[in-house]
Amino acid sequence: MPPAERETPRWRSDRGLVALRHGPPPFRPAVDAAAYFPAPAHSAALAALVAAFSRRDPLVLIDGAPGIGKSLVARKWLDDLLPDVPRVLLPNARAQTPADLLQAILFDLNKPYQGLSEQELRLAVTGHLLDAAADGFPTVIVIDEAQHLSASALEELRLLGNLESRSGAVVFAVLVALPALRDALRKPANAPIAGRISVRCSINALSVEESVAYLRHQVRAANGDPAKVFDEGTVELLAAACRGVPRVLNRAAALAFELAAEGEAELVDVEAALEALERIGITPPDEDGTSDAVLLPHPGRESEPEIHAKRKPTAGERSAGRGAKDKAVRKRPA
Repeated sequence: MPPAERETPRWRSDRGLVALRHGPPPFRPAVDAAAYFPAPAHSAALAALVAAFSRRDPLVLIDGAPGIGKSLVARKWLDDLLPDVPRVLLPNARAQTPADLLQAILFDLNKPYQGLSEQELRLAVTGHLLDAAADGFPTVIVIDEAQHLSASALEELRLLGNLESRSGAVVFAVLVALPALRDALRKPANAPIAGRISVRCSINALSVEESVAYLRHQVRAANGDPAKVFDEGTVELLAAACRGVPRVLNRAAALAFELAAEGEAELVDVEAALEALERIGITPPDEDGTSDAVLLPHPGRESEPEIHAKRKPTAGERSAGRGAKDKAVRKRPA
């Protein structure tokens, strides 16, 4: 096999699985704006970002449970911005002091940040922001994992939002966080910055129907045909079991793909999906569409959202549960 072909990840197209001849495989764990799925909650948050930026609001908050797609919305919005808009992306906001935050901003801007006092850091950031605003755009600062910002770091961010040029505010900050930050902002000590946040968007889990569409969308984004990849009932089973969390859907579907490929199956079938769910600690829905499973967190990682027990099932979940029971006896070839 030529070296170029060995370097390109591919599923066995001769056995019916999608051939990934271009681009990344589907269901990657990394944030990939190219595979963005426009679910209603995500689209609403994206539209809110667009509107807030056009108004030159100083601060926006996007929150939601782990793995729900908050970072993806922010990255998608960044990708859609005009290339002339200056930007800073802080993927891990563990800032305990104002100096920590200012250093992180200067580091991302490729500016000197070591050996400076807090006031020198502040003046360096202020000078850069004012100079960048001379071209007419504020500097976008996207802060992911913003629930880790201390009260003093949040206050520093608020003060940066007070900076203005003739065109208006020189900073447009986007806080991407777990719901814990929204709770923290209710404390009296954080009232000043809470009052500056013009838009607060909460992203919720996908419905079963949206989860089905999400899984099929990811295959199409990788140049595949879902009908030639998933056996009947497989997508519905994964959608009902993963409770609408895109990160969990990605993990389960990616592992089901691997298991189907190892077994040389023509399609990713229900048997592969059931085994994938078992390996990541999710019990498939019962025939009534309910499950008492809790997703087991990976050691050393932030825990995934709890999968709540015995809620009233939707019609899609009931159907998926029946499909799983009917097809569980089918075995993939060894």
